[in-house]
Amino acid sequence: MFWKSTLNLLLKYKRNCELIRKTHCWISPQGFKTEINVYNCATRRKEPLILKNKDRITWYTCGPTVYDSSHIGHASCYVKLDIIQRILKDYFKYDIISCLNITDIDDKIIRRANELGVDINELTEKYEKEFLSDLEKLGIAEPSIIMKVTQNMRLIISFIEKLIEDDRAYIATDKSVYFNVNSIKKYGKLQNLGNQDEINKLSTIKKSSLDFALWKAIKEDGEPFWDSPWGRGRPGWHVECSALASSIFGENIDIHAGGIDLRFPHHENEEAQSCAFHNSEQWVNYWIHTGHLQLNKTEKMSKSLKNTISIQDMLQKTLADVFRMSCIMSRYEHNMEYSEKLMSTAKNNYDYFKNFINSCNEFKDGFLKATINEDIIKQLINRSKNNIHNALCDNFDTPSVIKVLNELASTTNSMLYSSTSSSGKNGVVSVLSVRNFVTNILEMFGLNLNNSIRVSNDSSNIIDILSEFRKEVRTIGLANKNENLLKLCDNVRSKAKDCGVTFKDHGKVSSWSLK
Repeated sequence: MFWKSTLNLLLKYKRNCELIRKTHCWISPQGFKTEINVYNCATRRKEPLILKNKDRITWYTCGPTVYDSSHIGHASCYVKLDIIQRILKDYFKYDIISCLNITDIDDKIIRRANELGVDINELTEKYEKEFLSDLEKLGIAEPSIIMKVTQNMRLIISFIEKLIEDDRAYIATDKSVYFNVNSIKKYGKLQNLGNQDEINKLSTIKKSSLDFALWKAIKEDGEPFWDSPWGRGRPGWHVECSALASSIFGENIDIHAGGIDLRFPHHENEEAQSCAFHNSEQWVNYWIHTGHLQLNKTEKMSKSLKNTISIQDMLQKTLADVFRMSCIMSRYEHNMEYSEKLMSTAKNNYDYFKNFINSCNEFKDGFLKATINEDIIKQLINRSKNNIHNALCDNFDTPSVIKVLNELASTTNSMLYSSTSSSGKNGVVSVLSVRNFVTNILEMFGLNLNNSIRVSNDSSNIIDILSEFRKEVRTIGLANKNENLLKLCDNVRSKAKDCGVTFKDHGKVSSWSLK
């Protein structure tokens, strides 16, 4: 009975594997193999990243539909993609040419403009400007190219014209243009659609229920429209990205990125119509999808669910670097649960590394006296470099990198704050090597570890005077065991910290740093 049951499970597994191979079709690109393995949603496993060009990556990201403020679900997606791009650029040294679209005409935009009684252009310009400002505040690098849909309507119309000419699309009775999914060999590369019956399922207007709109015929007076060879209307959502990206990158793109919610139908439809347009079997070589940001384990954040927190509201109480740290602590492809606990843990991690860097500087400046085992430090750095390299090659495993850096900083801290001390400068080079290594990796991820508060030379001199005065008062208090003076010194330290200045006492010596 046991062997019979096991055999049935193996046969079922084999059939499922065959179904996946038939449905999820992916062609390994021709080109230059890298050290990196990337998760491939088409094959459901990690695949070697192979680039068309040895030193360059073409990258397209789906941008926002600008009808409302962007929320922190958008922030987590774009921050995670920014981290991956920084790894590819700054660690692996690839030149990335990136393109982002702005959807500034859509059903949601029209509806929102009507609700508010404002002009559509006024609405979209406001939220486009706000979105780009949010990206800057989050420390996200600007794309090489930004393309707005309404400024590229001729490109989109030409793209649709060719699909109609090639019998890949048709004009329906409602005067809209639809893509014919049965006109291509493979529909359902990124999402398992089950059996062929779903594709062949008829619709009242469309040839198949899965056919999707390339051009929406005008329906109401006053609705925005553009003239086209088949009548007035506006483009469907899916065709915009294909037309814009194809105009820049042509018949093949290395990486196309976005949130996991875009995998189907948006990315599936992009791939289908682009392969049809270019008469190719594969348009995008690698799809990178970020996981949902959830309010709990089951509820994703979405405007349609009306449970969003705007990026601006989040940044009122959370540093952009702390939010970025929370993204680094999570696998990019996994869902992330937004909570006070997560932000607190991210802040603790961020502060831990900033404090560690300050401790290294205090050792360099002579405020900390410690005995450093340089052989152990050297071994740790070499092992950490190797482990971090392996983690980054493994689908950009940033949580493992943070774990390695934590272990390195912890071991170094244990030496800096050990009971044994040395008055000499032995170990300074080793400690600064650790500091530089940790700083370089974290700054590569986009974290700002420099003091977030900038002070002029005059202000710095004033803080020096205050620190020296407090130190002398504290020395008198310690010598005379005067609790009142010591309490005053503690009060100054507490109030200064609220202003972003941290005083540290090292026996009879004091130092200061900024948050």
